[in-house]
Amino acid sequence: MGKIIEHFAHAIPSLTHAEKHVLYYIESNLEKARQLSLTGMAEANSVSTTTIVRMCHKLGLEGFTELKFFMKGIEEAQLPAEKNPLERYRHDLNNTLSSIQLEEIDKIADQIVQSSRVIIVAVGLSKMMGEYFSKLFMQVNKTTIYVYESHIIDILTNMLEHKDMVIFISSSGETKTITKIAEKVKYKTRQTLAITNSPDSKLANLCEHSLSASVQQVTYAGYDLTARSTLIMLIDLLFEVFLKKELEAKKKRK
Repeated sequence: MGKIIEHFAHAIPSLTHAEKHVLYYIESNLEKARQLSLTGMAEANSVSTTTIVRMCHKLGLEGFTELKFFMKGIEEAQLPAEKNPLERYRHDLNNTLSSIQLEEIDKIADQIVQSSRVIIVAVGLSKMMGEYFSKLFMQVNKTTIYVYESHIIDILTNMLEHKDMVIFISSSGETKTITKIAEKVKYKTRQTLAITNSPDSKLANLCEHSLSASVQQVTYAGYDLTARSTLIMLIDLLFEVFLKKELEAKKKRK
């Protein structure tokens, strides 16, 4: 999945066939699309300028000018100095493990144990991590809600209860759909966690707790190749600590 499609994944179901055609054209022809005017984009896709403007609004943009600005902000290639993927993964893994504080994981796990429900929010490529995490909780009968559809995300604050724990998963930590709802949730509950590949991201700063991997951002030909396996590692570590604490708490209640 390219960076354009991943960034706007939440809005794609609301697009018409013609609007989707334009978005996929931009994804496949990013360099050319960057140079096109609104009229040129319409001609290249055999659609009206109104169709493109309407698509921009559905994507949450003010108009075609903002879409152009977004396209220009995407680097065609962002390759790290270490081009050997095995060495890069080894480096990222070692850096991540050395930066993790077990005390912080303990605090988060304690909060999850004490929560009445766990609400997991993820979109785009992070959806698979969200589903995985929710199934881990479900198999031990921890009440869990997995949210990934935009219309449910929009009303998430109305669903929250006092002892809910909200977990946001985003590789970049900058996905607009996630940061927007995280900002709203921040004023409803302090029990929030960001799981990201970017410790200095907006999402990490919005949440009470943050678990972040130290990963090099990698893009090539408009495609995001940044490793997501580190997110699964963070999820597995947190779940293991949570489960041990949950079982200890059950023993004490007996």
